[in-house]
Amino acid sequence: MALIKGQAAGGGALDGAGWVYIADAATQAAGTVTSKVWQDPPGNTILQSFTASSADLRISVRASYPSVDVDGTSATLSRDAGGGYYSGQVDITVAGSGNIIAKVFTGDGVEGDSDTTAVTLDLPPVITTLSFTGGYPGSQTELKAGDAFQLTGTTDKPIDLVEIQNYEALQFASIGAAGTVFTVAGTVADRGDAAVLRPGRVRVRDAATGAFSATRDTNLAGGSTDGVDVVVCSDLRPSVGFGAISYPGAQQALKGSETATVINAVNFYDTILYDSPPGQLLVTNPTVEESPKTVQRIAGGYNVSTNNLRVTANRVANDATTVSSVVVRIANTAVAITVSTPAARLRSGGNDGTSIQNHTITMQGNQQLLNAPSMDEGAAGTFIGSWSGGGATWTRTLQVHDNDPKGTFSWANLVATNLAGLVTTTITTGAQYVAEAFVARDLTFAAFLQTTTLNVAVVTYGQLRASIFTATNQPAQLNPVQGDTSNIVDTFTVLTIGTNPTTLFWNDAAAASSNSSGTAQIIAVEEIV
Repeated sequence: MALIKGQAAGGGALDGAGWVYIADAATQAAGTVTSKVWQDPPGNTILQSFTASSADLRISVRASYPSVDVDGTSATLSRDAGGGYYSGQVDITVAGSGNIIAKVFTGDGVEGDSDTTAVTLDLPPVITTLSFTGGYPGSQTELKAGDAFQLTGTTDKPIDLVEIQNYEALQFASIGAAGTVFTVAGTVADRGDAAVLRPGRVRVRDAATGAFSATRDTNLAGGSTDGVDVVVCSDLRPSVGFGAISYPGAQQALKGSETATVINAVNFYDTILYDSPPGQLLVTNPTVEESPKTVQRIAGGYNVSTNNLRVTANRVANDATTVSSVVVRIANTAVAITVSTPAARLRSGGNDGTSIQNHTITMQGNQQLLNAPSMDEGAAGTFIGSWSGGGATWTRTLQVHDNDPKGTFSWANLVATNLAGLVTTTITTGAQYVAEAFVARDLTFAAFLQTTTLNVAVVTYGQLRASIFTATNQPAQLNPVQGDTSNIVDTFTVLTIGTNPTTLFWNDAAAASSNSSGTAQIIAVEEIV
């Protein structure tokens, strides 16, 4: 085996004084130990020398007795699990580069063997000076969050990184640097609205070892010079709020050259400007805070959603600017109205055991309306209830009865008012509607008869449908020829078109003659859309 310092080749203590050696070294906390040189490679159990980035060291020791002294620090080692020696760690602080000496003491306290390891201290860099520099941005006397302010410092050895701490005046930042003099730009943090003198804090990184320095504050020596040791931080910004907007009369928008007044509140500012970026409004006294503020429409056809009144307020001390906008509604053009129905043809009901049919009529404007519109039905159908909805979309129920006339009809008497009071009386799209066809109903044939009454007008013969004849339990087929009364099994027709009532004819003579009870039916007769 390798010869251990202080130990005979056979493993016994020299002159009976025991043996001791330094087995390893580390730093107590942050730091690194590098460049280790061993007496006994490749075993690497006896440390000859090393380089450390901290003076606070943790020395690993092995000895033949438990009592040791390492560089003046006494310690008691623990017996190794194998029982052949004692081992442990001793924390020491060295004054600088040099030798570390470990001594062992025999059981009767006599100083025995010693071992020496050389340490070279390569300590982290030290920030020797640090201050704010370069002055406040522009004419500012305070700093707001996001502003930049320079820091200048020097170090005792070359560095490759400056780390600004998230502390007091500044946000965290990691910035590359080189040499022993650095100037970096820090970003101001938000520490509240009160104006407070605050320092900055920095640490740097050793270009050779990667070790970080201790932090240093710009006011380390207790300095209070504004712009050097400390800076004034205040994130107080102007506040801008909008309230109610008043339009002429009952209007809710402007037209022509009308004016509106806008409630607003602006605080913590030095300069103010009201303007209209789209150029739709002329603002009275644009550089004076007023509430309410008067604005006049000068352009724009229809605008209810895009902000067109802007307030820009600035606080000079920290050059903080707040911009806030609101929409003053404009409706300088009349609304265009589209009326739509739920189907191309509105079917009727109400006779032959059916219900009157309700259809939802939708009135859609290309603008919001000031209030509910009004419009009358044509000759077919009856409006019930009132127009409901809001904004640009309104609906109402039209009831269509079998007794109503069939055909194409025009809506009447439209009145739709936009937000600025402009009235529309013309329907742009959907001015007419079609009331035709009817819903399914069951019809009964009297005993031995081939006819029954259909109490609704048929408009389009080819759209007639039915389900079955109960007498034969067979599908009811529409006679290809309207009004044809020839004998055709399970077939039907109507004798007239466009009249109410009309006669439905059962072409199946044999089936009709068998209907002695008068209960035969044609099921689900309808004119589909």
